[in-house]
Amino acid sequence: MTTAVSPGHLVLTGVLDFDERRAFIAATQATIDLLDATVTVNCSAVDVAGPIDGAVIGMLVALARAAQKRGARLVLVCAPRPLREQFEAAGVARQFDWQR
Repeated sequence: MTTAVSPGHLVLTGVLDFDERRAFIAATQATIDLLDATVTVNCSAVDVAGPIDGAVIGMLVALARAAQKRGARLVLVCAPRPLREQFEAAGVARQFDWQR
């Protein structure tokens, strides 16, 4: 997975996996710390060929909570349907704002 960053926006490309989490966490947390506002994560290029690792879901929930503590929201934009379905099955979809 690669993460491209611009002010307030992150674009994810590739597979969401456990190995890439540190770089993603750092980029997202830095964006949250700088903005104190909505942080959008464009998921349109995320490859969801199979189940997402539970640790990856947990990482995204932790980042969403960090944003909420600062009065911000983590918005997942253009998330593939299987991604959202896995978040719903895990009971954490409400932690995020979802946009098409």
